[in-house]
Amino acid sequence: PGLHNVSNALAVIAVAALLGVDKASIQKGFESFSGTNRRFERKGLCRGAKVIDDYAHHPTEIKTTLRAAREVAKGKEVWCVFQPHTYTRTKALLDDFATALSLADHVVLADIYAARETDTLGISSKDIQERIVKLGTACEYFPSFAEIENYLNENLAEGDMLITMGAGDVVKIGEELLASEK
Repeated sequence: PGLHNVSNALAVIAVAALLGVDKASIQKGFESFSGTNRRFERKGLCRGAKVIDDYAHHPTEIKTTLRAAREVAKGKEVWCVFQPHTYTRTKALLDDFATALSLADHVVLADIYAARETDTLGISSKDIQERIVKLGTACEYFPSFAEIENYLNENLAEGDMLITMGAGDVVKIGEELLASEK
């Protein structure tokens, strides 16, 4: 979903046509394309809520993904569990993260995925949370994945869409929720 994917598809069609690929082969290629891992990847259903995972970890990617989610959700609630990636990026783009994440109906923040860094900047996910709440979007912060999973188990409703988002290990949250369904 999303206009960015429509643009990508049109570019593929144009290049394939320039290379002399026939229309039937182009169509067959699109019909067999299953998408890219961690890019609006459909993971399953948890109590009737769609669980999606996406690698977005920059505000521009987050906006694009959440706009696409709105198209697919068709008026249902969109939940975004976001794990910021690195302290330096979080500090540098704090307001941009808050604005982008505010496109969701509900935001749940995990601790920052440090990757190669240590926290020398005094920044945390709570800083993003404060800004999101000021923008008028419901936002929670939990320091552990278990707490996030418990919160989602208590609050996700049938028809909702849950997107786990970030470059770290946030994908585990959706996977745990789906595993608990079995």
